[in-house]
Amino acid sequence: MSEFKLKENSLFKEKYYYKTLNSGFKITVIPKDLPTTVAFLCCDFGESDVKYSIDGKEYTLPYGTAHFLEHKMFEDAKGRDAFLDFDCFGGNANAFTSFENTCYYFVASENFFENLEVLLGAVSSLHCTKKSVEKEKKIIAREIKMYEDQPNSSVLRNLLGAMYKHHPLNQPISGTEESISEITKDTLYQAYKHFYVPENMCLCVCGKVDLDKISEYAEKYFGNPSAKRPETIFDDEPLTVIEKEVSETDIIATPLFSIGIKCPPQDIKTLDFVRKSSALRIAISLTFGRASDFYCQNYQSGLLNERFYAGYTTSRGAAYIAISGSSNQPESVFEKALAELEYRKKHFFTKEQILREKKAAYAESITLFDSAEDLASTFGITSFFDYDEYECIEILRDITEEEIKNALDSIDITNASISIIRKDDLI
Repeated sequence: MSEFKLKENSLFKEKYYYKTLNSGFKITVIPKDLPTTVAFLCCDFGESDVKYSIDGKEYTLPYGTAHFLEHKMFEDAKGRDAFLDFDCFGGNANAFTSFENTCYYFVASENFFENLEVLLGAVSSLHCTKKSVEKEKKIIAREIKMYEDQPNSSVLRNLLGAMYKHHPLNQPISGTEESISEITKDTLYQAYKHFYVPENMCLCVCGKVDLDKISEYAEKYFGNPSAKRPETIFDDEPLTVIEKEVSETDIIATPLFSIGIKCPPQDIKTLDFVRKSSALRIAISLTFGRASDFYCQNYQSGLLNERFYAGYTTSRGAAYIAISGSSNQPESVFEKALAELEYRKKHFFTKEQILREKKAAYAESITLFDSAEDLASTFGITSFFDYDEYECIEILRDITEEEIKNALDSIDITNASISIIRKDDLI
């Protein structure tokens, strides 16, 4: 059995251990003297992986398959729910699916290895029947309707649909009622067989635990080498947005808006991506953050309120800037936001403003080390990448004014859409 390697950061006074089993399964352990221990088991499989190839043969999954599979992973051959076992051992377990990953985790203050065995045992095999799949469709259909009834979800979902023609971002992570109706037992077994392979999975533990014992449990359940991860395929996506504006009405007090600026996709697994995305995130925060002239002036005028957010989001094969909030004049916010970006390209920020923003971003990033759950989740997911969180934080410290200026200049304000949820006039 291979030995763990140690990586330390003297500046943060933090460290972690990592290793890769012969099967390709990755393990990261972050030692922390805390009252609880967290374990994250991540699979590099999400909503973005609906189309893929293996040895030149292409496969297509219905939208929502990754999320549907997450729902079925904690069921054993007898139809028993593994959450009952977590309850017996005092573990608080849950799972989630994103566009890139599916993660299963638990938090425990005692019986850590009993809980770990439940987690690894549940995810290392799939048990489902035609009857149980049909039953789950009804549960997920209700979940889909619940999100469709939430204006906050609708405004972003509509924006992504306006921006992307082919990329899976234009579909909800949970799929649609139509797409999940196409999912069968065979669909789930196919997805599981192709993606839930040791090379495509990792375990990250944060707490006070025995390294070798963790490795033994991982070997027991994911120690046998199997197939390599499939190659995800994306259809050619137009560089421009599909629609400039989409809107609908709902029962709300103040109209909601979400502005999106479509950006060129990047390889999110490289360190070069970290530098470019960090520079762009700082540029966006300088332009639209709570301390920015844009926010302060428009807040004082009443155009904006406390409900305002701006950031840069990336996914496999896609990237966009999002500016969201609520306002009685969403079209005016749209015009002013784009005008502000154009203005800042010509009238860049002062060195003092840049330094302040860098310090704020750096301070926020190191708060990660205060949360065992955030640490386990972040280090687990980045174990699939060519970098770790130490390197990300160091880049924030070293990012240059020129990089931030170049990032701001790269934004194409003509490639923007706005999604609006208007107040129903009948109310």
